[in-house]
Amino acid sequence: MSFEDRISDILTKIGATITKGWYTVSERPEKPPFGKELEYKVGELFWGKVHLRNEGDLYILVISKDVFNWKDKISQLKISGEVEDAAGGLLWIKENLDKLESDLKFIKEFLSSLKK
Repeated sequence: MSFEDRISDILTKIGATITKGWYTVSERPEKPPFGKELEYKVGELFWGKVHLRNEGDLYILVISKDVFNWKDKISQLKISGEVEDAAGGLLWIKENLDKLESDLKFIKEFLSSLKK
C-alpha cells in the first residue's frame, strides 16, 4: 500500500471525509512540484490539508471550526507530532505516519471536549 493510500485510510478510520484527493503543489506555477496535498474534513469539528513533501516529510494542517488561539492550547496537546506553527484557528504539525492516527484521534477528541 502506498504512503498516500495509508494516509487516506487513516483519515477515513478517524471519520474524516476526503474533500479533495491528492494533487501536486509548487512554490509557483512555473516551478516543479515539491509535494502533494489532500484536503479533508472531520464533521463540524475541523478541516484542513495533509501535505506530503517529495522527500517524505509529512505535515498536517488543522483548522478548527470554533475559532480560538491554538497557541494557548499547545501545552494541552498530547500528540507525538511536532507543532510547527499555531495561530488563531490554524495548527500546523510535522507528523510521523506511524503516529498520525493516534494524533488525529486525540485532536478530534480534544476539539469535541471543547464544545461541551
